[in-house]
Amino acid sequence: MGISKKLETIYHNGQPDGIRSIRRSLSTMTTYVIPRPLLSEAKNITGINRHGIYYLINESEDNRIAQIYIGQTRNGILRLDDHNRSKDFWNKAIMFLAESKTFTLDMISGLEKYAIIKAQESKRYTVENSVVPKYEIDEYDLATVEEVYDEIQFIMATLGYKMNDAKAMQSEETVLHTTRNGIEAFGVYDGERFEVLEGSRIGRTEYKSLSPTIARQRRSALKNGDVTDVNSEYVLNKSMSFSSPSSAAMFVLGTSANGWVEWKSKDGKTLDKLFRK
Repeated sequence: MGISKKLETIYHNGQPDGIRSIRRSLSTMTTYVIPRPLLSEAKNITGINRHGIYYLINESEDNRIAQIYIGQTRNGILRLDDHNRSKDFWNKAIMFLAESKTFTLDMISGLEKYAIIKAQESKRYTVENSVVPKYEIDEYDLATVEEVYDEIQFIMATLGYKMNDAKAMQSEETVLHTTRNGIEAFGVYDGERFEVLEGSRIGRTEYKSLSPTIARQRRSALKNGDVTDVNSEYVLNKSMSFSSPSSAAMFVLGTSANGWVEWKSKDGKTLDKLFRK
C-alpha cells in the first residue's frame, strides 16, 4: 500500500470547473487552476503573484492535453497577461507557485527546464516550447527539483493529466497487443483509459464500419504528424490516450472493433479476461 496523501481544494467561484487552488499537506507550493476566460477574476486571489512555473494547456473535448507550453514566472499570474495577448492555443493555465523565499530563482529556472524536458520525453502531446532553456541545473538543486516535479506530476494526475513517459508504463502494467491483418500495435490499460504506445503500427485502410469520429481522429493524427508513413506503413510517433479499449482498437485497425477481445496479453489472454474476471 502506498503512502496516503491529503489534498485540500478551494473552489474560488463555487464551480467545479472554475478557478481552483490546491494544496498538499506540508507542501511548500500551491497549485492554481485557471480557465482562460477567468484570468482577470483570478488576479484577486491572495498570494497568486508569487514566483513558480506554469503550464498553458489546450484541453480537448475529452479533457486530454493536446498542446502544452511551460514557462516560469517571477510575478505570478501577471506573467499570463503576455500569453493572453500573444498565444491563441491555450484554454487553461495551471500554476505551481512557491511560498515566499521557499525556492530560489535559480531553482525555478531549473524546474522550468526539467519540466520542459519531461514533457518532450513523454511524447503524449504537442509541446509548444521551441527550445529547451540552456540553464544548467546545479547538482545540489537537482534533488529538490526532482522532488518538486514529482509533486507536480502527482497533482496533474489528480486533475486527469498524465505527465509521465507513456513507455515507462510498460514496466508497471501489462503490455497488450493486437496483430490483426498484419497490424502490430501495443498498449496499456489502467482501468479508465487505454494508451496506444509510440511505435505502434496503424492500419492504412479505413473500412466503412469505422465510426466517423475515429476516422476524423485518424486523419487529424496523420495531418499533424502524430502518425507518419514509414516504408508504406503508418507508425504512431507518440503515445495516444483513448477513453476505451474499443476506441483505441478502432483507431489502430481502421474498422469497427471490440477492444475487450482485440487487445491481448503476451500469453494470449484477452483484456476481457484480465479485467473482467
